[in-house]
Amino acid sequence: MAKYPDYDDVLIHPGRHLTAEWYYTIESKMPALEYYEALAKVDQDRFDDMIRYLCETKPGSLLPKTLFRIEDRANKIYALKPRDERFFNFMTAGAKVIITNAYHKHSQQMTKADLEHLKVAVRYRHDYLKRIQEGTYYEN
Repeated sequence: MAKYPDYDDVLIHPGRHLTAEWYYTIESKMPALEYYEALAKVDQDRFDDMIRYLCETKPGSLLPKTLFRIEDRANKIYALKPRDERFFNFMTAGAKVIITNAYHKHSQQMTKADLEHLKVAVRYRHDYLKRIQEGTYYEN
């Protein structure tokens, strides 16, 4: 039987245009939330401000690449970029942005280790979409 976290724990921000949520694994682990909780308050505050900005921005608006950019066009994985942190995410039907995982940026270019984090985000996106299609991601 699948475990489901409380929706209040998954929900980050219910915005006017988008709703942001933490991705959770089949074991109910939330990798990006765990990373977020380990951050300094200043970094958490910056992430919170960016999520609110993203969720309240009208669809079709271009966001500054310094804040938000596509990292994998084929899999539609984006990075939210508060300070030196990178939070991978993707958009879904129903106007949701799902925050999958995160890492601390070490250099201007993505390193091999950074690319591994991106591969994890792709895997989480596929898992999310599969579980949504099966009707097993959200508790009914």
